[in-house]
Amino acid sequence: MSVVLFKVEVNRLKGEPINNRETEDQQLWKQLPQTEGEERAELLIELAQQAIYRSSGSEALALAEEAHEIYKAMGARASSVAMANAITGIGYSLKELNRVDEATKALDSAINLLRESGHPFVVDTLRTKASWHGEQGNWNAALECYSEAAQINEVDGCREFFARDLFNIAHSFHQLGDWEQVITYALRAREIFKEEKMVFEISWCDLNIADSHAELGDGEAAILWGRRANDIGTLRKDHEMMCKSSYVMARGHILLGKYDEAERLLNDAQGLVAGSSDWTQVKKVEKALISVYRSTGRDSDADEAERRLGTLQEIVE
Repeated sequence: MSVVLFKVEVNRLKGEPINNRETEDQQLWKQLPQTEGEERAELLIELAQQAIYRSSGSEALALAEEAHEIYKAMGARASSVAMANAITGIGYSLKELNRVDEATKALDSAINLLRESGHPFVVDTLRTKASWHGEQGNWNAALECYSEAAQINEVDGCREFFARDLFNIAHSFHQLGDWEQVITYALRAREIFKEEKMVFEISWCDLNIADSHAELGDGEAAILWGRRANDIGTLRKDHEMMCKSSYVMARGHILLGKYDEAERLLNDAQGLVAGSSDWTQVKKVEKALISVYRSTGRDSDADEAERRLGTLQEIVE
């Protein structure tokens, strides 16, 4: 019997009528009493996935643990992939219950089994573990997982996914403030994305490269790479990309002392982010505008902007 990979695909469920999932759930429960052994374990895994979709972590955990016990009782007859799949289900369930440390430890066990068997599922599980570490701000651990996934994909995997792993490595370095490494890995990812003509992904590489140059104090390079990202954002009418690239170009102009152009770009970014709930970006833009106002002797404008910013920070921080 084939193993059903435990992977919660939340995006796939958007727009899917809830009663469709309830019907599927009911059908699985009806089948369960007539099953045993490996077949029962696989049904339990499917039911655990359905429970995760309903945000019922406790139910999912009980189901995944029962599947795990069945595989353990089978001993050598149970495949390592099936065992790893059940453990992954336990990990997802623990994550749903906000028991993240236990969840990542569960994934460690699944990854070890998959790594020993040389199964390709290991790459997906490594990425899942990396994303969970990232959510907790543990970017060194995330970097380690993404790096292993990239090493596997470089040899045996799809070029697109290898590029995505390289981009995730760049993002991890960005969170860690290692700007030279961000540029190195974003450029490598960009090269592959360009071969695959993946325009959207290239714009994000360019944005990260631009931001890193700004952090390193290279205003010209920040403007150059920011403009590339902005060109794609403008063509795609992607307001997030247009906003963030305008912001990073403004940072480049500030480094060069070109405050009029910086202010124009920041006003553009301010208008683009205004309708969103991206308060982090709103604060970045306001702080940059305050810097421009102070640098050009417009203290009253700076004071007013600081007041607005203080009102926001009191609410969102």
